Amino acid sequence: MSKIFAIYPTDKKHSTNFLNKIDIYLASKLNKDWRCYKIKFNDECHENCINAAKYDSAKFILFMGHGRSDCLYGSCAEEKGYRNERFIDIYNIEEFSNKIFFCFSCNSNENRTNSLGRIARENGVLCFIGFGDIQTDYIENENFPKKAIEVFKGLITKIIKESLYISIMNNYTVDRLIDLIKILTNKEMQNLLLHTKNRHKKIILKNLFDFKNEIKIFGNRFEPIV
Repeated sequence: MSKIFAIYPTDKKHSTNFLNKIDIYLASKLNKDWRCYKIKFNDECHENCINAAKYDSAKFILFMGHGRSDCLYGSCAEEKGYRNERFIDIYNIEEFSNKIFFCFSCNSNENRTNSLGRIARENGVLCFIGFGDIQTDYIENENFPKKAIEVFKGLITKIIKESLYISIMNNYTVDRLIDLIKILTNKEMQNLLLHTKNRHKKIILKNLFDFKNEIKIFGNRFEPIV
């Protein structure tokens, strides 16, 4: 009987490999209370994943992957000719009705007519948690060096995995979970500021600040996560 059902699309470009640390950590800490569905490179596996999440005992759904404001991407292997760019969108988000959907994906915090968060609430999702533009891939000509991105990715995965574990163990509400994410982010920012000599600390601090401040809750923020 799981308490968290994680949806983890596979990316052959390895751009989401860092999220595997969340799976490893929570699998060891939560045991049977944690279930992670790693999706293969075919449509059937994507459909099976949604059905498994829908009927799983877990109330809390964790999506770990890429996306945009109106949809979440599935697995990608271009060398195999497979790319699912509309895995979970405004047309099937209703499959997660009566669930909490924690969307650890870029630009999932937008609140407009066709945004996933708003449509989720309109279709019975108890609570949808979205994030802003989390830059975890290197983009040429942008002021976020590769070494700084690696540090940033390590910090946000640490924050998320610890926040989820503590929140599950203490039966937190969504509101308290998000507060904890912000507290732990502040702690990492303070540690970086006071005790680290990383020459990229300024840009890392800025991205951590945006990371915590751009989290948005759609729906009942006082919903228990278990």
